[in-house]
Amino acid sequence: MKKTFLLICIMMFLLKFPIQIIAQESVAYKTETITSTGDIIETQSAYSPIGLFGKDYKFQTPEDVYIDENDNVYIADSGTGEVIKFRSNGDIEQVYGRDFLGSPQGVFVDHDQNIFIADYQQSMIVKYNQSGDEIKRFEKPDTPLFGSSTPFKPQKLAVDRRGNLYIVSEGTTNGIIQLNAAGDFLGFYGVGSTQPSIGNAIQELLTFESQRESLFNRVPSAPNNVSIGKQGLIHTVTSGTSWEVIRKLNVAGDNMLPSDISTILNLKDLAVGLIGNIYTVDNDGLIYEYDRFGHLLFTFGGKDDGSNRLGLLQQPTSIEVDSVGRVFISDREKGNIQMYEPTAFTGLLHQALSLYGDGFYIESEAYWDEVIRLNSAFGLAHSAKAEALYKQQQYNEALEEFRLANNRAGYSDAFWEVRYQWMEQNLQWFILVLVLLVVLNAIVNQLRKRSIKINRALTIHHRLKKYRLVNELLYFKKFLTAPIDSYYYLKENKRVSVRSASLLLAALVTLYFVWFIFTGFIFNTNRIEDMNLLLDLALLIIPFGLFVVANYMVSTITDGEGRFSHVFTGTVYALSPVLVFLLPITLISNVLTLNEGFIYYFALQVMVVWSLVMLFMMIKEVHDFTVAKTIGNILLTIFTMFIAVLVFFVLYVLFDQVFNFVYTMIQEVMLRV
Repeated sequence: MKKTFLLICIMMFLLKFPIQIIAQESVAYKTETITSTGDIIETQSAYSPIGLFGKDYKFQTPEDVYIDENDNVYIADSGTGEVIKFRSNGDIEQVYGRDFLGSPQGVFVDHDQNIFIADYQQSMIVKYNQSGDEIKRFEKPDTPLFGSSTPFKPQKLAVDRRGNLYIVSEGTTNGIIQLNAAGDFLGFYGVGSTQPSIGNAIQELLTFESQRESLFNRVPSAPNNVSIGKQGLIHTVTSGTSWEVIRKLNVAGDNMLPSDISTILNLKDLAVGLIGNIYTVDNDGLIYEYDRFGHLLFTFGGKDDGSNRLGLLQQPTSIEVDSVGRVFISDREKGNIQMYEPTAFTGLLHQALSLYGDGFYIESEAYWDEVIRLNSAFGLAHSAKAEALYKQQQYNEALEEFRLANNRAGYSDAFWEVRYQWMEQNLQWFILVLVLLVVLNAIVNQLRKRSIKINRALTIHHRLKKYRLVNELLYFKKFLTAPIDSYYYLKENKRVSVRSASLLLAALVTLYFVWFIFTGFIFNTNRIEDMNLLLDLALLIIPFGLFVVANYMVSTITDGEGRFSHVFTGTVYALSPVLVFLLPITLISNVLTLNEGFIYYFALQVMVVWSLVMLFMMIKEVHDFTVAKTIGNILLTIFTMFIAVLVFFVLYVLFDQVFNFVYTMIQEVMLRV
């Protein structure tokens, strides 16, 4: 009996295992997601291809897909000149525009179940009822506000609950054409913006308002598709640009999504899901899903290489999502509509996103825990769970989740609460220790006056100054208070040496790595896991050494009086502000929030500017230059450094080519011999 039971278990396992393998292999593409650190990684399948929709109809060139609130599917086919209505099971129910429409490229169904069709060839929008009777035509507005030269070639459209039409027209760069239910022109909606740049900023500063339009014709890219979400917000997608590629527009027409949400230049269409998720597809067949706030969730799909595998696309034209989350994509080249359904993991994620997006942070926590269990690298899950913990006042646990999510703003808020609680519990002890230190200092000062032995014990550091190296190392404090005199003594009296400067340089390098690693998480954008000690060390030492050598060479030519040792030691001691302030700045960064971030950044700026001023004074005093000559010397030094880097790069390329040539010749000889 036991053997029979064991045999049955083994057979069930063997039967189950190949089924899983087939299911994985049947997906012809990989799915990727983004981690909290911005890395793209492969993840479990988010959507699985489930077949072709509307097999009973022979599509020629499907241009647009729209799914109404009852999950009826409308497909605009410019090849047949028709718009076909299908039931959710794929059965044909109605055909619109037969023998009338020229080239239907967009279709939309309003809340009254009226069908609006964008006819590109006949330059108009046609409105039908469900029975197929024409209700109204919307043609080019004849108002002067629209402009006689403005083209009206409708491609895509959307209609809001008030009956206003939002039309994407070919060649219209003023924005989306907005008409009311009667066909009157309301204006251009959601005008795009150009990406800000240094050149644009200079133009804005140097020109008057009246000159900008005539001198600088910066035309924003026109949207190539439009969609409307369940909340009535208009969404657009624009190809050919990396700035505001995907937009969610408010009532005023302003974008509510991050301007750099995507850098994909060839997006074709977008759709808005039931919970506000945004789906887009590009010309290469890749499908992208974002949440309602613009965070990338998944990338999947791909280009069909001729193998005709399910799920791969050749020339996608439109994307749509039904009420259960199935994705429909029309393929103009293949002449079909492919369907994808969400996996169990995606369904779980959508449930978490729905609760989280509606503000039910605590209720969503259990779902996020399960998402993290299935994929711990999913950055958005950590951030959302941290929000749930924060709402429950579990601030210490929220800190760790915000750190895993790389969410510095959320971490700052949670840290503020943790710090406040600590101050409530320990502020009295902190003040007491402060008072005790003041009292202790007063007692020590009195003892030093009354006891010779104690005074000698407390002033032992004065005896250390008798050692030349210690005295030289401590001399950097003099550079902070009297830099001009210090550089004079550096050159004339040899108060410092190359040995002490080398030790201080080592201390500076050590402090840099301490700052790099131990700066507070809120202000630390360095990735410790990517740290390469030798490379980072080289990136510190090589520029420093290159500056010293270049400055000495330039100064020798321009009659500078300083020796190489003077330039080296003077450069090191010019960095005295870094030696003094970098460690305190690093420590204080661990107790500040973003609200007090100006303290951290201001301290860094003061330290850097102070060091640059001291470097300027070093060059002037060591080489005995005037101010003008010092400026010229610095510019020549920078130019020399640039030339040195350029020469090194050229030599590296030449030697690399020579090495590859010799290596190839040796390999060829070895193969032939």
